[in-house]
Amino acid sequence: MSMTLRQRAEIERLKSEIAHQYGAATFEDIDRGKLTSRFNGDVMGTLIKLAEEEFKSNR
Repeated sequence: MSMTLRQRAEIERLKSEIAHQYGAATFEDIDRGKLTSRFNGDVMGTLIKLAEEEFKSNR
């Protein structure tokens, strides 16, 4: 599945927002291999929440 430029930009925005919420400079700075399961779950929960908000605002 090919993504549009807008979709790629949105993904980068979400990654940046998540990094900011977790105190990292960039999403890639978050070493997810060393994180606890709870922290990884929190990141996934954040992704889901942001996606739901985005979906609602685009309706």
